[in-house]
Amino acid sequence: MTNYSLHGPPTTDFYALPEYLRATQMKVVYVGVPHPTLKKRLTWTLNGTGAGREGLVLSPQLAGMMHVPFTQLMSEGPYTVGAIPERTDWKKRVINLGVQINPDIAPWISKNGELIDNPFRYRMLEDRWWGSWSATEDGYLGVWTRTHGWRWLRVRLASDPKTAFELEPTAFDNNFMEWNMEIVAPYPYWSKRQEFNTWKNHADTSTFWDQIEDLINEFIPGLDVGEGAITVPNRSDQSVYPRFIVSSPGKAWIKEGDNWIELPLLTPKDGYVLVDTDPNARTLTASTDPVDPLLFKILRNSQLIDFVLHDIVNSTLPVWRRMKGSFSPASQIPPKTLATLHVRHSNADGSITAIVPQRFAMAYA
Repeated sequence: MTNYSLHGPPTTDFYALPEYLRATQMKVVYVGVPHPTLKKRLTWTLNGTGAGREGLVLSPQLAGMMHVPFTQLMSEGPYTVGAIPERTDWKKRVINLGVQINPDIAPWISKNGELIDNPFRYRMLEDRWWGSWSATEDGYLGVWTRTHGWRWLRVRLASDPKTAFELEPTAFDNNFMEWNMEIVAPYPYWSKRQEFNTWKNHADTSTFWDQIEDLINEFIPGLDVGEGAITVPNRSDQSVYPRFIVSSPGKAWIKEGDNWIELPLLTPKDGYVLVDTDPNARTLTASTDPVDPLLFKILRNSQLIDFVLHDIVNSTLPVWRRMKGSFSPASQIPPKTLATLHVRHSNADGSITAIVPQRFAMAYA
């Protein structure tokens, strides 16, 4: 069975297809926070193919979806011609949008086939819509275009909507309301699914765990350390810092430019370790990081006890406290680049997975 009869004979002309198949319009969806009553995230199709199927559509005006907000800070003075650029501050993204709540575009159908469009239906749409938003939790705003695919943004309410009622929305069976909303994305860049790839060591270049323990303080990469390269793309239009998931136990290194950044010795108790090369982020996070007890915090603040019980106190340190080196901005992967990341691991079963976030300045450009 085909649907050719609905839009004429088959053709090679793309524009002869109906709009729901061409899908040339920008599709905008919102995946809300868990609804307090329904206990699940609701999806709202606001524009493009399928718009209004849940009873809401976007108003014609929409601002803040494209360029990343920024401020240029410059120095000016009586003896300076013009100004001297100092730095660029990238700001949060504020989006102003309007939504029209109208059960006419997605009425309920009763068991006997009757269309149900009444104040009760309208009230339930209002309840579901506002139950999908929060001032303290993030929902997800998604934009899809045929040229650039899906891009996503974490958003929440920036302020309470202040749209005035001309009349009560259900007056005279109107069952309609248009709300003007201001939402905010603390992190202003749009995201796609992360790219990743894994390298695994092998037995010929491994070191036994008992030998590693003997070489904690003098371990030097050599024939017993496996070295490999991970190829992973940065398809985005922003430079990004890669992340790595490193298995334990063993010793691992990550190359940054011409230098090898040495990770602390990973024991079997550390589990998998997330390595973030962003200098502004926490560098190491182990899947089994211990909770730092108050007693040991007090002990570490006492120089005398720390001197006497040094080994006992430091045995409770999480893996990020054992890191001596650090990463720099040189770790960034430029936009539109196929990166080759060099890594080392001493364990025969050791593996390192590279993860490259995909960040975009605009919703579809």
